[in-house]
This record gives sequence, C-alpha cells and structure tokens, in this order.
Amino acid sequence: MGDSDWWTTGDVAAFLGVRPSTVSHYWRRGQMPAPDQTVGRTHMWRPARVRAWHAERPRPGVGGRKREQKD
Repeated sequence: MGDSDWWTTGDVAAFLGVRPSTVSHYWRRGQMPAPDQTVGRTHMWRPARVRAWHAERPRPGVGGRKREQKD
C-alpha cells in the first residue's frame, strides 16, 4: 500500500488492518463506500476517499449505555 492514485482491496485491507475478504464484505453490506473503479475483477478505491470514510467510522466502545460512576 503506497500513495498511489488507486488502492486495491488488498491495499485497503492493509490500511484497515483486516483481511481482503473483510473489505469485500464491508462494501457488499454497504458498510463502506463501493469501489470507485473496477477493472476486470479488480476493485479499486481512491485513497483519500477510504481515509475520509475511515476517519468517520464509529470506534469500538462508542455509543451504547453510559457506565455508572462509582463514588
């Protein structure tokens, strides 16, 4: 994964720290942007778009019930 104009599924996976199959599942379920371009069977995203989407993703532990404060 570099600063190229396009990232493949493998590049996006490396950026996110997940397997390429997880990236495919994310976009098929609508949990991330669809590829910006597909050449043959290779899906590609613009790095800036992936970074922007990732910056807006909810983080683990965000939301849900508030913990009760112990005195």
